[in-house]
Amino acid sequence: MNKKWILGLGLGVGGLLLVGGGLVATGYWADRQMDGAGVATLMQSQERAQKVAELNARYPFQPPATGKVLKLEEARLEAYLAAREATLPAYAVLQKETLAFVQEHGSALSSGSRRAQLRAAGASLRMMGKAQTALLLNLEAQGMSPQEFGRLTAVVYPEPEAAPDAGAPGVSQASDPANIALLEEQLAAISPQLEDPKLGEAERLQLEQRRAGLRKYITQLELASGKDVKEANAALLKKHAARIAKAANPTFDQLLTKPLTPGGTAGLPTP
Repeated sequence: MNKKWILGLGLGVGGLLLVGGGLVATGYWADRQMDGAGVATLMQSQERAQKVAELNARYPFQPPATGKVLKLEEARLEAYLAAREATLPAYAVLQKETLAFVQEHGSALSSGSRRAQLRAAGASLRMMGKAQTALLLNLEAQGMSPQEFGRLTAVVYPEPEAAPDAGAPGVSQASDPANIALLEEQLAAISPQLEDPKLGEAERLQLEQRRAGLRKYITQLELASGKDVKEANAALLKKHAARIAKAANPTFDQLLTKPLTPGGTAGLPTP
């Protein structure tokens, strides 16, 4: 029995049961199956959702325009890492409690029992709730919204890019690095031509105009691609590489960061 599956089950079932402020359809029968703590646990989930909205409003974050790269600021990066580091102990407790639950109830869950799944959902919501509450408190201490935390996570710990579909035609953007590299090769090839003593004035003027045009176009493409921002971000990430590596944990982000950002349960493990 996968412990990540248990945590995913908790948010999945919790999300289905929590509608309009309480347990619906399944009713209080589900609450009894969750050892009498279902309603209270789900109400606490609502309180955390309200806290998320409160922090997003109190510490507004302006994301970059669509397609633009988020530029890191060192002060915000340090605040981000401080909040993350302060939450790691709570995440360690979550891991320990989840493992203990799986060891104790794994066989019942493997049987497919509805009651066992609801009990796991309640336990999962309680365990994850404590860790998420710790994260929210740490974000508040750093003056940071969950929205900003999520966007910074995407820059500091980017997810691997999906491999392109071999059967689908590739779509190349003018600002793609490969295209800029080709333009730079064309630009470099002009200089030797200009050094040719046999070059006529009209041809020289034409080449010089082409060289100036290429330089301008390349600069525009680099700005559009966010090259300067990416290079600045890379330098800042390198400077804090030790702290970033120490706080790295994809499951932390999957279970704690993503549920607090738009799209809530996206990316949670499924049975």
